[in-house]
Amino acid sequence: MARAAGLGDSPDSALAFGNSALALLGADEKHPLLADALRWQGSVLRDRGQPSAARPLYERSLEVATEIGYTAGRAHAMNCLGTLAQRRGELAEAATLYSAALVEAEGCGETRLMGMVQQNLGIVADIRGNPASALAHYRVSLQTFERSNDLENVSWVLNNLGYLHVKEGRFDDAAAAYHRALLIARERGDLMSEGIIEENRGELHLILNDLEAAGPSISRALAIARQRKDRGRQASALKLRGALQRLSGYPTAAIETFRHALMLSAVGEDALLGAELLYQYGAALFDNGDDEGATDVWHTSMEAFERINARQWVGRLRQRLTEGGTHRYF
Repeated sequence: MARAAGLGDSPDSALAFGNSALALLGADEKHPLLADALRWQGSVLRDRGQPSAARPLYERSLEVATEIGYTAGRAHAMNCLGTLAQRRGELAEAATLYSAALVEAEGCGETRLMGMVQQNLGIVADIRGNPASALAHYRVSLQTFERSNDLENVSWVLNNLGYLHVKEGRFDDAAAAYHRALLIARERGDLMSEGIIEENRGELHLILNDLEAAGPSISRALAIARQRKDRGRQASALKLRGALQRLSGYPTAAIETFRHALMLSAVGEDALLGAELLYQYGAALFDNGDDEGATDVWHTSMEAFERINARQWVGRLRQRLTEGGTHRYF
């Protein structure tokens, strides 16, 4: 019940069910289900923008799984800890955790987890500016999930593939991947995935300068994030709303939107999102006539991208600082 509620619009119910399950299990009962329940509860907290609260649950899950020799549980916990390291921008640690999780998952025949870890390794490769490696990981992951008809994970990989296609300028392929992913998410009632996919569709429309089409996707993503009380996703959707305001000729409104989003992203501890928000905030300042303020913010943004080794973004910032601002999304 907790896991079902966690994907829908009831994160509070998910936490309540999870706490009841943990109470029934008892803290001292060393059992595979305890390791799983701890991890699932951590993921509910992570997915509503509370990674610091999730971390001790993941660590305890790993500890329990190790004590009882639950190899699959160990692999799952390391994968989850990897997602937190990735969110903090500690990509080397994330890659190490994912690689260790993949080895253990292969050793115990956890096919679904192998696909999940391959996907996460693809995300790390994408952030680092290695699209060929990212694509290879995503293809392995997608094949794994399609063979087992795991539609939940198929939709997640399609969403990440779409995001990669956008970066490569393959906009039709990106739109097709997002469309299929969104259909799956809606059919399954997976509100969390629907919101993330709508975010990415909204961003694609902004890149193509189709502001009219961008609005509904961004509004839907923000509504879902608020419904789910997910501060990290709210910040991400507000990043797009601010960009839409800026591109529509309202930089002052965009500045306020970005300031609010930056506060939310700090709580969610998402290093990449924070750096992207600073980039867009600088663009809004520039469009509002504050060239000096924009330059300062862009320098801070570039430092943030350098810390997480996001090479494509660093190059983009250097070009922006050299050429000055324009009304493009990027």
